[in-house]
Amino acid sequence: MIVVFASGSGTNFEAIANAFPMDVKALICNKETALVIKKAQNKNIPCFVIPHTHYLSRADHEIEIINKLTTIKNIKVIVLAGYMRVLTHTFFTELKNIQPPPLLINLHPANLNTYKGANAYEYAIKNHFSRWELTVHEVIEELDAGPVLSSIEFPILPLESAHQLQERVRPLEHKLLTSTLAKILGQEKNIYDKSNL
Repeated sequence: MIVVFASGSGTNFEAIANAFPMDVKALICNKETALVIKKAQNKNIPCFVIPHTHYLSRADHEIEIINKLTTIKNIKVIVLAGYMRVLTHTFFTELKNIQPPPLLINLHPANLNTYKGANAYEYAIKNHFSRWELTVHEVIEELDAGPVLSSIEFPILPLESAHQLQERVRPLEHKLLTSTLAKILGQEKNIYDKSNL
């Protein structure tokens, strides 16, 4: 029911796979050297490595991803979990060929009204925010602009670097993402208690 797109170390992928061991059907990865590939292999989750550098255009790359997705049955939700590619009009158009169309969600390390795009933690530190936010939202063609499904706010500690901030809140990323997926999949038993964060 779940397909995960990832480009890097795969910590969010691993959290999803641990929370929903029977529901993660595949990983889509665009980087041949990404550590997430090994994590999928260790869990016997099918992994489609589709390097974007092997294609002349984003459209060609995205069409190949859709071709792979059409081989997977009953996809309910696609999760962008550290997937470092901006999806284009081609992807959203071609995704409609999968029926029923899966819900496409993303974890964004900021409030969507405060900051869009990459390097959100660096922006928060550089601009001396005292509090910051994680958001899970539905993905639409406009970057980081889809309906918010869930969010959580947290403090930024004095003298904390962007890297330290990211490492400290990584468990919150995992909890927010898996709790949102639990709601989508109707598995409310996985919902976490925000009072413990």
